[in-house]
Formats: sequence, structure tokens, C-alpha cells
Amino acid sequence: MTIMENVTNSGLTPDARQKIVRGVRAFDLAALLRLLRHYGFQPYEIIFKSHMSDCSQRTLIEGIEFQQAPRRVTITLNMGLLSAQTTLPSYFQKTVARKDIDAQNFADFIGFFDHFLIVNYVYSLYPEKNSRYFSNWEQTKRDYLELMDLKSCSTLFWIFQLVFPELTITVQKIIADRELTAAPLVIGKTVLGSDSVFGRKTTVPVYGRRVTLFSDQEATAAGMPWPKEIRRRLEQRVFPVLRPVELDLEIIHVIKTQKRWMKLHSESYLGYDKIKGGEAQFRRIRIYHGRLREAQKRRAAGNDNHGS
Repeated sequence: MTIMENVTNSGLTPDARQKIVRGVRAFDLAALLRLLRHYGFQPYEIIFKSHMSDCSQRTLIEGIEFQQAPRRVTITLNMGLLSAQTTLPSYFQKTVARKDIDAQNFADFIGFFDHFLIVNYVYSLYPEKNSRYFSNWEQTKRDYLELMDLKSCSTLFWIFQLVFPELTITVQKIIADRELTAAPLVIGKTVLGSDSVFGRKTTVPVYGRRVTLFSDQEATAAGMPWPKEIRRRLEQRVFPVLRPVELDLEIIHVIKTQKRWMKLHSESYLGYDKIKGGEAQFRRIRIYHGRLREAQKRRAAGNDNHGS
């Protein structure tokens, strides 16, 4: 591989280029692209080509070459139209082996098509890097997710399973109590009936979902109490996804095993007897209860008022 001594406007020193060239075979392709982007290389300045070979290679990346004029970086991969897994008929390889055509001219001609095929393949594997098709990949993922029925038990189970892989999860339909703020009674104007209530608040039964999270221990492997960790993940990962849905949600945390204080009382042996009460009574902690979207609005309004 030939390496130019100066690559203008890239911020890449000669020592760094040498390290990349020497260790490029150990790179993951996504990591290499992130590194090049860090040093200022734009997608149109990265050229892909396949390594001409007759047998499979040990690594995906064969080599890398930096060029000054025009400014570009060429990544050679062991995949594409010139690799051992080529889709081209063997006729072309035999023709090159017999030297009926110039191998370099043939590689340059195939490389024109090879680059676009590899680019489309790479960006289909890493769509978050494909700014041409997805200007904001995070928003695109959110749009795709909103196409699903986020109120269904199966979808909620899938979301919570992704966020809490350490815990056992159950999701079920329930009749929840939704709290409503009522208008105050005015003597001489308020008409008593089914729509009028005494007091400032009332509850109405609605269909909701209950998510139960079971943990074997009180704390995570890092020592963080599970209730605190669950609230943190809910705020950062789950609630932003469910925000567009007006969902009445109840989230319960159940601790299967926990420390207990020994108590001396009648009909108990040293204050602790697993057999007498039958199954051990698990500790249940309500993490969240309410209408999710309204709670998010109130929290956002509170943050705005606090900031102002």
C-alpha cells in the first residue's frame, strides 16, 4: 500500500495513518468508518473496492490507502465482484489467469461498479451512517416503532424485555382507576347528577396495562437498588417511546428474595418459619401508576417552570 505523507484538512497525523494502515485488518468495518468520520472524511471521499483473489481470506478488510489529490481514502475489502465469493462467472477469472486481458484494466473497470455495490451493501448493514436515505436515524427508528400497536401486551413485553434483559417480565390487561380533576361545586349553578361529583378529584375505571418486573435480588450486579435503576431506565428509554400513546400504565417491581429482620412472636420458631405461611411473601413495589402522556406533560411543564 502507498501512503501519502500529507492528507490535507483531515487532522490525521502521519503516525496515526501508519497505525491505521498496519492494524486495519483487525478493524471492524463500522469502527473504521467511525474513525474516518472522526478525522473529517466525508462519505463521498471514501472509496470501496474488492480484493482480487481466488480463495477466501481471514479478514474482511484487506487494506487501506490514503490519497492527497484528490483527497480520498480507499478501503479494500475481501468481498465484492473481484473476491473469491464473486457473482461473476468464472469465465472472467480464467480470462485474467490466461492473461488474455490486462488484469489492472479489468480491475479498474469492475471497480467502478464494485464501489456502488459495496456502498449500498455497507449502508444497508449500518443505516445509521446512511445520511443520504435517513437524515436522522434515531427519528426514523422512532417512526418505525410508532407504526406498531404500542398498547398491545406483546409489544409492551418486547419493549420492556429489551430494556430490562436481567428481569422476568409479565404484561397483562387490567381495569385501572384514572384520576380526573373535577370542577368545584357552585351553589345555585351546579346540577347534581352523573356528571357532577363532590370534591376536586374523582376516579373512573379504564382499560390499562400492568407490567410486573421480577428480580431475584434487591440490587443490580453493580450495587444499584433495583427500584432506582428501574425508574432511571423508564425515564430514559421506555417513557420517551411510549410518550405518543395515551396509555394507562401500572408498573410493579417484585423482589423475590430480600433480607428480613428476625422477630420473635407466637407460633414461630426463632421468628422465621418458611413453612407456616406457605409460600414466601414477595415484596411488591409500585414504581409507576397513571396516565403516561398526561404525566409526561405535567413533568415537562414542571421542568419549564423550574427553569424559568
